[in-house]
Amino acid sequence: MRIIVLALCFFAGNLLGQDSAAYIEEDLDYTDSEAYTDSLIESFRYQQGEVQIGDGMATLRLPEGYKFLDGEQSYYLVTDVWENPPSVAIGMLGVIMHADADVYDASTVFFVHFEDIGYVPDEDADGIDYAAKMKDMLHDDSLENVQRIADGYSGLRLIGWASAPYYDKERKVLHWAKEMESDDREAHVLNHNIRVLGRKGVLVINAVSNMDRLDIVQSEVPEVLAMVSFNDGFRYDQFDAETDQVSAQGLDGLIDGKTRERVREFGMLLIKVAVGGFIGLLLIVLGIWFLFIRKRN
Repeated sequence: MRIIVLALCFFAGNLLGQDSAAYIEEDLDYTDSEAYTDSLIESFRYQQGEVQIGDGMATLRLPEGYKFLDGEQSYYLVTDVWENPPSVAIGMLGVIMHADADVYDASTVFFVHFEDIGYVPDEDADGIDYAAKMKDMLHDDSLENVQRIADGYSGLRLIGWASAPYYDKERKVLHWAKEMESDDREAHVLNHNIRVLGRKGVLVINAVSNMDRLDIVQSEVPEVLAMVSFNDGFRYDQFDAETDQVSAQGLDGLIDGKTRERVREFGMLLIKVAVGGFIGLLLIVLGIWFLFIRKRN
C-alpha cells in the first residue's frame, strides 16, 4: 500500500528563514507494519476547541475541521516518526492538522513555532522591493545549496515566488510562498510561510505541500489565520518603547533572515568598495597624466 511520508528539510541558519520540504511518496510493504502503524496513529492525543500555546502567550481557536498536536508529541512525530534531525523540532509549539487526518495522510500540516526576537517595526512595509529580494535570495540559496549537499542532504533549490509576499497591516500578518526544486523528487516543493507579529516576537506558521496543491493551501491559510491570536499583554499594539526589545530584523528580514545590522554592514561595504574603486581609478589617471606630462617635458 502507498502511504505518505513527510520529510522536513530546514535551512541551516536563522529559524526565521526556516522552510520545510515536501511530501514524499514511497512504496512500502504495509502488511508487516500494519499493527504497529495503527497503534502509532492511535497513540497521539490531539486537542480541539480553544488551546493555549506558548505558556499563555497566544490562543488557538480551532474550528471543527482542525485539531492540534502539542509540542512534546510534535517533537516525537517529527524526529522519530518522520525521522528528521532533532534540531528541526527544537522550540516547536505544535502542529495544526485536519481533524480527519492521521500522521501519514497527505493533507496540509501547519508547523507552529515562536521566535522570541522582539518587536518587529513595520513602517517600511510599503517600501520593500520583493522582486529585488528574490534576486538576493536566489544568490544566497545557491551558496547554501552547496553546503546542504556537502552536509549529506539532497539538493533543494529555490525557484522563485509561488506567491509574492503580502503584508496585512491591519492584522499584522506577513505571508508568502516559495517554489523549490528537490534533487530526489519530480514534483516541485511548496513552502507557504506565515508570520504573525506580536509584542515580543513573531508566531511562525509554515505549511508544507506540493506545488500542485498551491490553491488548496492558499484556501486554508485564512482559516488558520482566523484561529491564531496573541493574548492580552502580548499583542503588537501593546508594545512599550521604554521596556520592550526592538527586533534587529525588519519586516523584510522575516523573509530572508537578515538583520538590519547585516544590511547596513553590507551597504557600508558597498560604499567602501565604491570609494576604494574611485580612489584607485583616480590614482591610475593621475599616474598616466604624470607620465604623459613627464614624457612631453
